[in-house]
Amino acid sequence: MRGSKRESGGANRMSGMTAVECALLIPIVLMLGLGLLESGNMFSDWLTVHKAAESGARIAATGQGEEEGTRISLIEQEVQRVMGRLPGGAADIVVSSWPTAIASGPGAEDDAGCPCGLVEVRVEYQYEPVTPFLEGILPDVVVMSGSDRKVNEPWERCD
Repeated sequence: MRGSKRESGGANRMSGMTAVECALLIPIVLMLGLGLLESGNMFSDWLTVHKAAESGARIAATGQGEEEGTRISLIEQEVQRVMGRLPGGAADIVVSSWPTAIASGPGAEDDAGCPCGLVEVRVEYQYEPVTPFLEGILPDVVVMSGSDRKVNEPWERCD
């Protein structure tokens, strides 16, 4: 009988060690899993911001809306269309241009430029992390920005 009590006591001890190991490892595995989900979500939103800037620059380069004076609003509509899947949409859209295909100086803001000139669309988005367990690691808001430059098509004679 003594031998059987020792064996059952050893099994209980192993069971207790397993419970302690699980209690120590589960929070770490949970944090790693949630961190992976959060970083994937952030990367997806960052790609969306860059795609929005690229789409806005593509609209800007075509000269659409030049005659009606709605070119900037068409660019902003395109950026907002792409950003529509993100909560809150674009935080800030800045359209800048230069008269030549080379950017020198800060450029003219809120201007989509002239034919054969350079245009840049910058988009900023404020990403708010959704994982509550990572509050101590990530800031409350992560500012993501993307930009793209294109040379305007020659819809009129270039100077």
